[in-house]
Amino acid sequence: MVFLNPSFLWALLGLSIPLAIHLWSRKQGKTIKVGSIKYLQDSDSKRSRSIKLNELWLLLLRMLLITILVFIMSEPRWNYKTENTPITYLVEPSLLDSPKSKRLFDSLALKYEVRFLHSEFPVYDSKFSEAKHLETPNYWQLAREMQSLKTDSIVVFTNAFLTGVKGKRPEIDKNIYWVSLNSDESKTNLVGTLKSENEVEIISAISDVEVFKFEKEIQNITPESRDSILEIEKDTLKVKMYSEDKFKTESKYLKASFLAISKYLSHPIKIQNIKKEDSLKLTSNNLLVWLSGDSVPKTEAKVLKFQKNIFSNSLIEAGDFKNEYVLTASLNSENSIEQHLGGQLIKLIDFYPELEKGSEIFDRRVMNLELFKPNFKEGLKSNSKQERKEFSNLLWLFFVLLLISERVLSRYRMQ
Repeated sequence: MVFLNPSFLWALLGLSIPLAIHLWSRKQGKTIKVGSIKYLQDSDSKRSRSIKLNELWLLLLRMLLITILVFIMSEPRWNYKTENTPITYLVEPSLLDSPKSKRLFDSLALKYEVRFLHSEFPVYDSKFSEAKHLETPNYWQLAREMQSLKTDSIVVFTNAFLTGVKGKRPEIDKNIYWVSLNSDESKTNLVGTLKSENEVEIISAISDVEVFKFEKEIQNITPESRDSILEIEKDTLKVKMYSEDKFKTESKYLKASFLAISKYLSHPIKIQNIKKEDSLKLTSNNLLVWLSGDSVPKTEAKVLKFQKNIFSNSLIEAGDFKNEYVLTASLNSENSIEQHLGGQLIKLIDFYPELEKGSEIFDRRVMNLELFKPNFKEGLKSNSKQERKEFSNLLWLFFVLLLISERVLSRYRMQ
C-alpha cells in the first residue's frame, strides 16, 4: 500500500489526545470522611467492570476514527500486479475504406489484440459502421491516452493526416511504432455550391499528400447531388474603409486590389468609406480597413490597420490580437506588384468559412513521420506493471460506521 499524500501521516500523532484524556480520567478518587456507613449500599462490582470496559472500547473507537481520517487524507492506494499484452495494434477507422488494408487488419485480429484509433480505443470490428463518417482523430491527444493501455508495445496504422496534429507535442513512455498507410493518389470531393442570380458554381476540394486546394467551376448537377452537398447563397463581401488624408495612396492601391480580387474570383466586393464612429457598428462579417494614426476602436469586424514595420518581409502580417492584421509599409506601384498585395489580401478574407470548415475532412495532406511522432520519455519497462487501486470510499463507509458506534456507546456509558 502506498500513500499519495504521505505528509498527512504526521497527523497520527493526534492519537495521543484520546489516550491522554483516558489516562487523565483514571486519577485516584478523593477520600471523604463520613460519620457512619450504616446507610451506604455496596456498589455493584459487575457494573463497575462494565463501565471500565466501555471506556476502553470508547478509547479504541476514537483512536480508530482518528487513524481512518488520517488515512483518508493521505489517499492510500493498493498496489497489485497485472500482466500486460505483449503487443497491441491500433487502426485508424478510415483505413477500412481500402480493401487491401482491411484484409491486413482482419488477419491481425485473428492472432493479436487490435483496436481502433479512436476515443476509448474500441475493439476492432471489420463491420465498424461509423468508419466513413468519423473525422480525422486527434493523434497527439490519443497518444497521451495510449499510456493507459495495458500493453508493452503499440503499433499504430494511420494516415498521419496534417489535420489530426493538434496542440502541444506530448511526451509518452510507451513503445509506439507509427506506420503510415496513406494513399498517394489525389482525390477530388464535392464540397458545396454557390448560388447567384444566373448561375450555380461548384466548389470542389482537391487534395493529396502535399496539396490541398479548392477548385471552382460552373456546371450542371443532378437534383440528387444537390441534396447531399452544402448550398450557399453567394453574398457580397463588405469592406469598410476609414482613411485619413495622408493615407490617400494606400487607400487607392487597396481599393484597386480588392476590385482585382473581385474580378479574379468572380465574387462581388463592395467597398464603402465610413466615418470613425461608424466602425463601432460593424459585425464579424465585415472587413475594416483602418488607415489612421489613431488606435482602432473596439469592433467585432476583422481589422487591417496601418502600422509601419521596416523589418517586415511582407506587406501584410498577423497582428497582436485575433482577427487583426497589419499593413507594414506605405504602398506604391512597385511593392504592390512585386510583393503580390492582392494575393496577401485574399489570405485574410474568409469568403465562405462554412465551406472551409466542412471541407476539412477532405484534407489529405500528410505529415512526415519523424515530425509526427510524439516525444519519447525514457522509463523502466517490465512485463508486469504495478497498478494502484483506490479504496477511499470504503474507508469513508468504515469511518461513518465507527462514528455511529462511538456515539451509541458513549450514550450508553452516560446512562
